[in-house]
Amino acid sequence: MTRPARRTALATLVLIAGLALVGCTAEPATAPATTPTPTPAETPVTETPTPDADGGEVAAILVRADAVEYLDASGAPVRDTRDAYADPVDAALARLTELLGDPVVETYESRYTEGMGTLHRWDGLAIEEFPAGMVADVPDAPTWGVRLESASAGGIDLLAIDGIRVGDPVPAGLERSACNSAMAETVGTQGVEVDGSSTVVVVRAPVYTDVCE
Repeated sequence: MTRPARRTALATLVLIAGLALVGCTAEPATAPATTPTPTPAETPVTETPTPDADGGEVAAILVRADAVEYLDASGAPVRDTRDAYADPVDAALARLTELLGDPVVETYESRYTEGMGTLHRWDGLAIEEFPAGMVADVPDAPTWGVRLESASAGGIDLLAIDGIRVGDPVPAGLERSACNSAMAETVGTQGVEVDGSSTVVVVRAPVYTDVCE
């Protein structure tokens, strides 16, 4: 055998021997099967809604000359909760019923004009539907108004303009109307009437000063 042939045979022999060793290598032991540990289900996260910047819970009811406003604890108006006396009474009745519960309903006969009036009373607050003839001669007169007879109702503060409450001393210097009542605020001929000589007894709105003239 020539030298090159011997090298080829030796290389072939080494290759065969290597393959034989590979063939004789024991297969690795199979690891015992393990039962996967169950992953606990994730608890769904419930996001707490962010309070509306313009909204909130009603903490006070403010009586103005032209409307009733509803304020949150900071004194800011609660969004979409302004009830103007020029609007139908239904929205105000529904809102106050939601806040304070069902009212006691009373009817009365006016001594001064035709028709029956209706009072929707809560503890310390009432919505009054005026008799049909009460302000018949007043252009665009509203058909309803509000009376405050207490400083609060159902845990909600009842305020007139400037923070006036029933039971407070009547502030000095309030404008006097033709009705000789102290007016806390006026808008045109409308006003907020503060009744009482030294202490506020009742707050009424709207009040039409020309009706008294």
